[in-house]
Amino acid sequence: MTSGDNLAAVDLNEDDGLTAHRKSVRRKKAPVQEQAPSAGRDAFGWTSVVVAVALALALMSYDPTDPSFFTETSKHRADNLLGPVGAHLAAVLMQFLGLASYFFPILAAYLGIQAIRGKAFSDYFVKLLAGSTIWVALVVFAGGMSPFVVKDIPIHPGGTVGIDLYRFMTLYLNTVGTVIVLLGLIGLALLMATQLTLADIGNWMLNRLMAFGRSGGSLFLGLGQWLERRRKNRMRDSIIIRELEKMDQPPAESKETSSTNVKEPPPRRTVSVKPDPVPVADSPQLQPVLQSKTPSSPADVPVKERKRKETGQETFEFMDHMGGKWVYPSSHFFQAPKPEHKIDEQELKRKAKLLQEKFEEFGVTGNMEAIHPGPVVTTYEFRPDAGIKYSRIVNLQDDLCLALGAESIRIDRMPGRSSIGMEVPNSKREIITFREMIESKLFCDDRSKLLVAMGKTIEGDPYYSNLAKMPHLLIAGQTGSGKSVGINAMICSILMRAAPHEAKFILIDPKMVEMGIYADIPHLLTPVVTDPQEASNALKWAVAEMEDRYRTLASHNFRNLEQFNASVIQGKVQAEEGEDPLEPMPNIVVVIDELADLMMVARGEVEESIARIAQKSRAVGIHMILATQRPSVDIITGVIKSNLPSRLSYRVAQKNDSRIILDGNGAEKLLGRGDSLFLAPGTARLVRIHAPLLMESEILQMVKFLRQQGQPDYNHTVLKSEADDVMVGGISSSDDPMYDQAARLVVRSGQASVSYIQRKMRLGYNRAARLVDMMEADGIVGPNVGSKARDILVPADYFDEINR
Repeated sequence: MTSGDNLAAVDLNEDDGLTAHRKSVRRKKAPVQEQAPSAGRDAFGWTSVVVAVALALALMSYDPTDPSFFTETSKHRADNLLGPVGAHLAAVLMQFLGLASYFFPILAAYLGIQAIRGKAFSDYFVKLLAGSTIWVALVVFAGGMSPFVVKDIPIHPGGTVGIDLYRFMTLYLNTVGTVIVLLGLIGLALLMATQLTLADIGNWMLNRLMAFGRSGGSLFLGLGQWLERRRKNRMRDSIIIRELEKMDQPPAESKETSSTNVKEPPPRRTVSVKPDPVPVADSPQLQPVLQSKTPSSPADVPVKERKRKETGQETFEFMDHMGGKWVYPSSHFFQAPKPEHKIDEQELKRKAKLLQEKFEEFGVTGNMEAIHPGPVVTTYEFRPDAGIKYSRIVNLQDDLCLALGAESIRIDRMPGRSSIGMEVPNSKREIITFREMIESKLFCDDRSKLLVAMGKTIEGDPYYSNLAKMPHLLIAGQTGSGKSVGINAMICSILMRAAPHEAKFILIDPKMVEMGIYADIPHLLTPVVTDPQEASNALKWAVAEMEDRYRTLASHNFRNLEQFNASVIQGKVQAEEGEDPLEPMPNIVVVIDELADLMMVARGEVEESIARIAQKSRAVGIHMILATQRPSVDIITGVIKSNLPSRLSYRVAQKNDSRIILDGNGAEKLLGRGDSLFLAPGTARLVRIHAPLLMESEILQMVKFLRQQGQPDYNHTVLKSEADDVMVGGISSSDDPMYDQAARLVVRSGQASVSYIQRKMRLGYNRAARLVDMMEADGIVGPNVGSKARDILVPADYFDEINR
């Protein structure tokens, strides 16, 4: 026999294991002898079928409002299909067994059919016993379900019998034990009914998996072969097309180009000359500017795709302080608030009574003065009697949680009162939306551009804070505490109130997943920073910008940025002769989503930059929002902490983390999901705030609207290190003999990547990167824009014109 025959034999032998077992059981089992026809057996069978149909009709037409043993109504006639008898019978069955009552018509029909077929009772006794076992298990399962309503009357799926059995079993076994026992009974009953063994079931499943594996393997093998053939066909077509294009090109052109590159190099000093068609900015880099009108209403905003142009990367010139219009986002981009939950006064009074009883149990006497319900927690105001220490009450937090079944209870002194507040979580938490925060009268009446929506207090009042007065904010919170949602609410608050010329952002996201949603909005000063070293460079740039702004303010005798901008707009201050005209300077907000990653990479540089900015940047409009999920002493150092008086803590893992961020306990007792404690500047009192919920889909709608109004005007010097600036500024085109050849290659090919120069000129990476930087300094190529290719800023015949 061949191997193929052996394989076929194996497949045939692996037919259906369960079917083979059933056949063997039937062969081993003694043949069932049909009993002789009997009038009595036929009568029993027929009567059982009739009873089954009657029971089924009575149960299906059951109406809980029909008059019965359990219901007294004004109805004189039952709506049941079997009349009053059916109504009483259905009421009894549904009251005691619920939906499990439908087992009885099925049982009666089964017994009747078996009797009519002439089967002896012993032949199907095992199956009948197995079915009854499964029925009992289902009755207990139904006893643990919630009741359903029929004509405003609740009906329990398991009836009173099911409820009592479920309560009895859970009393001794709990819910998990009850489920395990019931599932075990159902499995045992199925094994009895089918006369199968666990080994048979395991073999059957193994055979099915092996058969599925063989068929799936053949399918994937065929798909892989088809994809490979398709890939090779495409590769072959592309090679043929490329060779045909080479044949169509005249060889003289290639030869002339090659000889021009090598034998006739023009004077290298002329490379830095910029032709007239390319606009030149005052900075060392080329920044072509394309003016565009900003639409006056959202309906007029056209959706345009960003296109590359030969003159360089297109930027968007925003409105200045005198002219154009900026359309602020509407609050309709965000989800409308839901109706407030109705306060259950009885529930609040019940909890107050439990707290009072628990205090008396531990010998703490006093009076429950008032109850202050809030959106997330309810504050119970308790006035202790004379001689009761505050620390004694605070130590009872865990005991109070046990008495009320609460996740955590925070105890704190009531401001301005001689009483103590116990903040107990509500059973139903109210959802605080971002839209109700920005539609509040307090938010609309405030004119500050840096007002941020923090959330609601425990009393339900909206709470806002001005970033210009903080002037920096330190945030901590473990994963899942709502820290990222709170930061998004702060950023969106500023975007709702400030135009791009009024506020600029530097978003630093080392985790690369949180801030990417704000990419390419007009308010960005630089692309979202994900590299820790570039983040360190951005902080150094902020320090340099701070010093430059201070020099500007000092030269014109201004004390802060607000006074300077107002005077510039009103024309009260003018630039000196030979200097650029003065323009209002925007506020700059630096947001760092994870400070720990930066401290691990460049600890000394980051700590020094943050300390310098925190100490003196308030007057010049540079502010920081620093967040971390690891508030340890090696991340939040003493230098950083001492210069950041405004701190916000979401839920943290332990007391030590709370002490580091807030100088006290409490943050470890928060509820998560936006629950936080805020330490405002100039005060030692903690304010409990519940942050608003801000969905990603809502942010995307607002970001899309902002992108329609313009493109960001990036400042590419922000991410450059001082060493890069010295290298590029100190080199010239005469420092490298390969520069001229590389520049011609780039202009002719239209590709200005480092890897392209490496491959074509067989240079190392460092030298190729240096050549590209030299071309950027000479205005031949544009700046690096993330993963996009650099723009060629000169026409293709640029060197031909120079040679002439």
